[in-house]
Parts: sequence; C-alpha cells; structure tokens
Amino acid sequence: MAHLENADGQGQLLIGERLSPVSYRVVAEEADGGLAVRVDLQAPRDWLIKQGFKRRATLVLASGDRVEVVHEDEVDVSDSLAIVLKTERLVYDGGKALLEAFPELRSEDAGEKQPGNASL
Repeated sequence: MAHLENADGQGQLLIGERLSPVSYRVVAEEADGGLAVRVDLQAPRDWLIKQGFKRRATLVLASGDRVEVVHEDEVDVSDSLAIVLKTERLVYDGGKALLEAFPELRSEDAGEKQPGNASL
C-alpha cells in the first residue's frame, strides 16, 4: 500500500447512549485499485471503564458517518493508561467517496495532492 495522507479529525465517541467529543487520526493509503483508510484514537483507560466501555464503540466522524472502533481485548485496570481504539480498514472506490466520509483529508493548499484528485 502506498501512503497518501494523514489528517486529524474531531468527532464523538458513542459508548452505550453517551456521546463524548474525541480527536482521531486518519491514515489514507492506496490499496488494491482503491483507497483505504484506517482511523484510530486514544482515550484514557479509567474514563473508558467509567463509561462502560468493554471492547467496541461507535465513532461519529466529522462528516456524520459512523464507524466501529475496537480494542483488541476487553479494557480493564491492568491496561495502560491510554487505550488505542482502531477501525478495521475502510475501503473506498474513489477520492470523492473518501472525501465525503473524511473531509478532514482535504488539503488547504490547492497545490498539494488531494485524495480527490485524478492523480490518484
């Protein structure tokens, strides 16, 4: 896979019925004729436990789309203080669909390569 771009986004983490603001990181890559994205975020272990988090939660992206984020094992007090939650690889057919889901990947400098450009 060829790395394309990283971006930071602001979304909300849905655990049970509670939404909490979070920052997340997007990594976009070319993959198998399409574009793939992985999203990850870090959250404090004790806060996650207090919210009732076990292994899975829903991340509401800046675009409003929802993706599932997971931790490899159930979180408990023996884990590190910062817990990393990740999505599975999300695949998109083209740059337009990718940018609709992840507007934070848009470059502010028109001269920079953007996932929506034909050069990809």
